[in-house]
Amino acid sequence: MTKQNQMRPYIVCIWCFVIWTCGITITEAQQSTEEPTILKIGTMELPPYGWENSQHEKHGIIYELNQEIGIRSGFSFTNNFLPHNRMYKLLKDEEIDLISSQAHQAAQDAGDKLAVQFNINVIAATRKGSGIQKIEDFKGRNLIYHYSASYPQLDGLPRNIQQVKSYRQSLKILYSRSYNDGAVLSEPAYYYWMQEMGLTPDDFGKVIMIERNKEQWIFVRKGLPQETRMVLKRVVETIYRENLYGGLLKKYGKN
Repeated sequence: MTKQNQMRPYIVCIWCFVIWTCGITITEAQQSTEEPTILKIGTMELPPYGWENSQHEKHGIIYELNQEIGIRSGFSFTNNFLPHNRMYKLLKDEEIDLISSQAHQAAQDAGDKLAVQFNINVIAATRKGSGIQKIEDFKGRNLIYHYSASYPQLDGLPRNIQQVKSYRQSLKILYSRSYNDGAVLSEPAYYYWMQEMGLTPDDFGKVIMIERNKEQWIFVRKGLPQETRMVLKRVVETIYRENLYGGLLKKYGKN
C-alpha cells in the first residue's frame, strides 16, 4: 500500500470533521439571528400605567404605548400585565422580551437599555393652604412617598416621611389629613387619581416640580437577537418623536 493510500482514511476523517463543525457553526449562527416567533411584552400592573377592569378591558398609558410597539414591529406579540418585581425577574430569566421601566438597578440587572420610551415628570402635590411654593419650602414639613421611593432633590428637607403602597392612598391621605403637607408622585398618577376620586386641582395647593423629564426606558432581554433589537429600536424612537405619551397623559386625566 502506498503512503498516499495510507493517508486517505485520515484525510476523509478530517474533512468529515470540518464539514460537521461548519454545519454546527452555521446552525448556531442561524439560531442566534433568528427573530422571536412571538414578541413577549411585559407591562407593569399599576394604574394609570396598566390595569384590567372588571369587564376584562385593558387600559393604561404604558400598556397602550407597549401595544403600539408590538403593532408597529410587525411581529406577532403578547402584552401581559405583571407585578413590578416579577416583571424584572421574567426579563432576567429571558421568559419575556421587553419591558418599560425607569433605569433602576433592578431593570439594568435584568436586561439591556434599548431606547427612551417617554419622559415623565415627578411632582409633589401640596395640601391646600400649606403655603408651599418651591422645593425648599418642604423643610421641616411632612411628606408622603410611594413605598421604596427616594428623591435626592428632597434629601434632608422633610421632618417626617410616610410611605404608602399606592398613589391613590397618597392623594387620599394628603386631601383628608391636615398634618401632611405634600405627596410626591408621578405626574400621570396625580392627574389620574385626582380625577378618579372626583377631585380637582382646586382641592390641593400648588404643584411643585421635583424632577422634570425623567427618562422611561424600553429594556429588552440580554439574549434578544440584534436584528430584532434594531427593528424595535426604530419603532420606539418613532413613537417617542411622535409624542404619543403626551396624548395619553391627557386621555388619562391631565386637562
